[in-house]
Amino acid sequence: MLSLSYDLADVFTDVFLGGNQLAVFAETTAPLDAGLMQAIALEMNLSETVFILPAQGHTADARVRLYSTVTEVDFAGHPLLGTAAILARDRAEDEVALRIETNAGIVPVSVRRHGGERFTGWMDQPLPDVQSVPGEQAERILDVLGLKSSVLPVTRYDAGIPHLYVMADDPGAVRGIVPAFPALGEAAGTSRINVFALTGPSSAVTRMFSPYDRVPEDPACGSAAGPLAAHLVRHGRLASGTRITLSQGDAVGRPSTLYAEAAVESDRITSIRVGGGVCLVGSGQLRLPDRGSTS
Repeated sequence: MLSLSYDLADVFTDVFLGGNQLAVFAETTAPLDAGLMQAIALEMNLSETVFILPAQGHTADARVRLYSTVTEVDFAGHPLLGTAAILARDRAEDEVALRIETNAGIVPVSVRRHGGERFTGWMDQPLPDVQSVPGEQAERILDVLGLKSSVLPVTRYDAGIPHLYVMADDPGAVRGIVPAFPALGEAAGTSRINVFALTGPSSAVTRMFSPYDRVPEDPACGSAAGPLAAHLVRHGRLASGTRITLSQGDAVGRPSTLYAEAAVESDRITSIRVGGGVCLVGSGQLRLPDRGSTS
């Protein structure tokens, strides 16, 4: 019998049972193959599930593999913050700096304990590849969303997960979207769709739709938060290095708060940082027949 221990965390919140849920499976001596990890992620049925593995290099504290309900992803935001809090939980220090190895490279994450099971974390994100979206595709996306236009050009950013960004001119328009997921998936392809609107000089409301996942609207998306800040800086809507506060998750009953900072020089993104709160809410075990698998 294969026994696998996991922790549950709520990420991008300082309130238990808010934010984005996460399952993190502890490092085990039992080999796990990709098929088993994907099946376990589907069993957990959360936005992402993390498996901690031994680091492959000497410069990382741990290696992780990240799975949505349908596929492995190279990089994701809330899983890394949640994993860092779990790794820091048993350390004596109140502040811990970690280097977590992902398929997209090593991601530095710093974690601060706030007493009990509450933490705050910040990560330095991989820099995304930026691509313009063809006008015809952008029009199809806007039509499905029920929006007449995007304040900024619809743009694709990819640092391990491809995200499309649509900026509405009013927060009410973002909150009022009723997603038609099959049509939205056909319009966006394999990309996730982020619709946002400014609510102040350095704050915004945002929603992220992932039509092909079994969790089609994400409560809080860290991998989208950083490029969103960069998108605003690139187009002069936010000063380089300014922290923006993003509100997400109300539409799915999981209110979340994300913080993001992006530095841009001559339209070149030079750094992205994303942070937020983490609450460790529980733990458990899976008991499975030993498949004798190899990674």
